[in-house]
Amino acid sequence: MKKHFVVIILFVASTFVIGQDMDTVRMDFEEYDPISTLVVPENPVTRSKFPFVDVHSHQWNLTVDGIKKLEKEMDALNMGVMVNLSGRGYDRAAGDIGSQEYLASMVRRIDGEALGRIVVFTNISFKEIGKDGWSQQAVKQLEEDVVNGAVGLKIYKSLGMGINDIDGNRVPVNDVRLDPVWAKCGELGIPVLIHAADPKSFWDDHDEKN
Repeated sequence: MKKHFVVIILFVASTFVIGQDMDTVRMDFEEYDPISTLVVPENPVTRSKFPFVDVHSHQWNLTVDGIKKLEKEMDALNMGVMVNLSGRGYDRAAGDIGSQEYLASMVRRIDGEALGRIVVFTNISFKEIGKDGWSQQAVKQLEEDVVNGAVGLKIYKSLGMGINDIDGNRVPVNDVRLDPVWAKCGELGIPVLIHAADPKSFWDDHDEKN
């Protein structure tokens, strides 16, 4: 009986860069944009079958023209309602959230151009937390913002991470000084959307592995 042998030869391909310094082909991650070689049927979805709510949006300094443009973009996507979580904006000069009038004027512009399509959450200032009366002032501001059209409260992830009280102590998410704020939200019947902390890797050293 004849014996049959199958010889498997493995070829190892090596790529060499000839006449080019490897340092010249290094690039930042942001510059790396490879072209996909995957060949499959495409079924891009550009419009939702059913109207939906975008519960996490940050719209800054919404002008009348900006609202009109935004509503057209929402219509194209079949987005029924957008929630703007940045109702108070941000005052860079003060290093704090914006004024009550900032929120109130934005709500007026939205109601005049896109009533019911864009709703606004307010934000509270932690700048002087620890001072006598801070909790009462935060509650008062919250009540006034709801009267002016805010429908919820957004807490940014800086709470628990970067916000310190007047004594320099980090303010945790479950700080008792915030209890009156949560209680007032319940009393007013408004939701609270809170971004609590970040994944562990955000705290690790930044290097080639992170």
